[in-house]
Amino acid sequence: MKQFSLILILFLLSVAASSQEVIDRYGALVRSNVSEANVYLIFTGHDHYEGFKHVLEVLKKQEIQASFFLTGDFIRQHRELVKEIAAAGHFVGAHSDRHLLYNDWTKRDSLLYSPATIKKDIKDNLKELKAIEIYPEVFMPPYEWYNQEVVEIAAEAGQRTINFSPGIRTNADYTSPDMANYLSSQEILKNLYHFEQEHGLNGFHILIHPGTSPLRKDKLYLNLDSIISELKERGYHFFRFM
Repeated sequence: MKQFSLILILFLLSVAASSQEVIDRYGALVRSNVSEANVYLIFTGHDHYEGFKHVLEVLKKQEIQASFFLTGDFIRQHRELVKEIAAAGHFVGAHSDRHLLYNDWTKRDSLLYSPATIKKDIKDNLKELKAIEIYPEVFMPPYEWYNQEVVEIAAEAGQRTINFSPGIRTNADYTSPDMANYLSSQEILKNLYHFEQEHGLNGFHILIHPGTSPLRKDKLYLNLDSIISELKERGYHFFRFM
């Protein structure tokens, strides 16, 4: 594993250097091509799905493509919806089969499952996608939480690990008012636009959840149309993963 780890790190560093990508300390791609005013909308799906139709309608209206990372559980329950997403030209990738929490929240270097179980979870997700003729090579870990070992396991399964870009906090749209870390959509949007003004968003991966807890009435995805329009106005172009 140590030899594989060194090879993986050297490969990721060479890729990052050649294409101006940003790789985090664990080996996941968190920004793509920082030299261009391009952004990548990312949507994940597991147990909630109420906003998917709305998101697809907005993307069609805005004539852009995005990337969807879906669990095996989601695919089994919404197979026709997944086919619709792919048919519209969007990227569809793996997000784990059962949405397992691979490593501890407080001790990130500690796996909660064996490497074999994690690899099987990823491969089972890929099998569900293969069954509907989708063959991705980019993977987003469940809960967007992982460490270097998870990235290495995903690579062994033929998957490059990606994550959202830190700082803009759109990923906090999963929170609900009963949580201490709750952020309203207004606060998220204020932070997003302020961050863009101060730092720019070149190559940013912008994560939005198209399905959230019923306890959260304030759905960020309902602002998707205005987000896209505002970022277009600021000179950004939208792309999907390949």
